[in-house]
Amino acid sequence: MKKSTPIIAVSIIVFLIPAYFIFNYTVEKVTNQILGGETKELAEYECKLTPKQREFNKGLYYTGPLIDTHVHMPVAFKIISTIAMKFGFEDMPAAVDISTGYINCLFDTEGIKKTFGFFIVPNIISRHAVNHVKNVEEKYPGKFVKFFMPPLPLQTLNPKSSQVKKIFNNNPGLFQGYGEARFDFNVGTNAHPEDEYFLDMYTLADENNLIVQIHPDKGQGEALRRLLEKYPHVKFLAHVMPDYKNEIGTLMDAHDNLYYSLDAEIHYIFGYHTIQNNRGPTKEEYLKFIRGNFDSVLKEGLRDWKQIIEAHPDRFTWGSDRWYTWHFDPEVSGLVVEFGRAFIGHLNPAVQERFAYKNAERMLQNQ
Repeated sequence: MKKSTPIIAVSIIVFLIPAYFIFNYTVEKVTNQILGGETKELAEYECKLTPKQREFNKGLYYTGPLIDTHVHMPVAFKIISTIAMKFGFEDMPAAVDISTGYINCLFDTEGIKKTFGFFIVPNIISRHAVNHVKNVEEKYPGKFVKFFMPPLPLQTLNPKSSQVKKIFNNNPGLFQGYGEARFDFNVGTNAHPEDEYFLDMYTLADENNLIVQIHPDKGQGEALRRLLEKYPHVKFLAHVMPDYKNEIGTLMDAHDNLYYSLDAEIHYIFGYHTIQNNRGPTKEEYLKFIRGNFDSVLKEGLRDWKQIIEAHPDRFTWGSDRWYTWHFDPEVSGLVVEFGRAFIGHLNPAVQERFAYKNAERMLQNQ
């Protein structure tokens, strides 16, 4: 009788191992359905999109590869989208609304070979959100540079520092960046880039060799300077700092860890020239605006940024800042990319590829 005990034990183990994985798979799938998440089945997408034809065929134009260094990926679960909308956000699409497969297909048609994608990871469903990121990497390896994004300004949903550290330790190499850490929302209570919590995040970024995408508010230029000095080995990728154009060049001269993503502030996808009563344009308003003002907006962007980009040719990157549902509409998206290619085409030929994708690649070295 005693001799049969090991056999019984082995039999039980053999039975329990597949049962354990089946149970976990079932729980994960049910959780996805309850929370409104993108399952592997939903991630399947048959790519039938074709490249959008240029609408503005005159003038200089860049036709080479692109890396988009600023894209907000649809949130993993519908429940987070619902909370954000109730909290005051204009829009926050979920992965069930805009699948990763669709985005991958769309970007392929636009000549975008890689994307800095921001994936929101709330504390209440952090494990499931991280699993979603793993699924994205499994299905589209290397296409999305994955940034761990805090759910700002919903600060109560921020994972604790210890929780973030555990996620990074348990998933080495899954994330290449932290952010967008944005500090100028029109809803909620904004954090400050030097709050203790974010200092912990920059330390974790330093320990894990992560890029930090940062969006300071007005009056926080000095705070950015102090962070660049305090964390000299962390690559900070700033964006939307139009009031600091002159200071950006000075900061770059003094700190080789500062990069800048030029995106929404030149093509006005969130509102043109002035905030429209704290709301962005609709798809129809934006299309009317950009089609009617393509050349003048291009001239304005080149006037404001061409000189500083060419003076710091290794420190600027191209991005789009797509986030809202209509930003991923092929018509809108195609025009944003067309504008970007026209802008790049007017830069010094020696700078064009660096701005379009090579500086982003350089940021990723040793990641």
